[in-house]
Amino acid sequence: MTCCEGFTSCNGFFLMALSILAICLNLLPLVINYAMDSNLFVNAISCYEWWLPGVIGGGILVLPAVAMSLAAKKGGSCNSRTGMLMSAVLCLPSIIGAIYCVLISLYALGKGPLICEKGSGASLSSCDFTISNISSLANLNLNLDWYLNNGSCDGVSLPPDSETNSSLLNLAENLNIDLDAANLKNYHLVTFVGLSVIGLLEIIVSALQIVAGAFGCLCGTSKRRRGQPM
Repeated sequence: MTCCEGFTSCNGFFLMALSILAICLNLLPLVINYAMDSNLFVNAISCYEWWLPGVIGGGILVLPAVAMSLAAKKGGSCNSRTGMLMSAVLCLPSIIGAIYCVLISLYALGKGPLICEKGSGASLSSCDFTISNISSLANLNLNLDWYLNNGSCDGVSLPPDSETNSSLLNLAENLNIDLDAANLKNYHLVTFVGLSVIGLLEIIVSALQIVAGAFGCLCGTSKRRRGQPM
């Protein structure tokens, strides 16, 4: 096994783990959103998890590179020059997806959850975020005042109906989810800090795999050395 093949195998498993983590982190606020009111579109934690930075950017767009990297390793079905080259090429969508994940996550960290950005009772209809807003990321303040300042959020407003309130609180209690503003800020922070870190790691690993795939294509693989057809 050449060093490129071994590196490709490690990269494939690492990217797979990162993509799974990205998807799970993106789904976390959606699950909490549903636990709050049994409705995915009311009392959302923020606008930004709905742009699916972890599911699409850090997850789905990374999976082709994962599959090709694992197939190009020693003993894989695509262990050849072509397989190594394709493992490098398919890392380009991974990098694009990871950049998307990082940019959305950084913007979310600058703005904070809806209860801090729009006030109590805000829903997805209050969201005015578009992809073009990312261009203002350089001017966005990332000092996390919304998290550090205890008085920056109004809290969460539940529906007025007492029976509905009771059922929501029971659901949240069963899932071990607190509905107060402090915990919602924690969920938002953990989600998007995690997605930012995962996205950066995916960019680094994908870039390294492009280098490894290019060298593997140029230098050949152990399959050729064994005299087997490419």
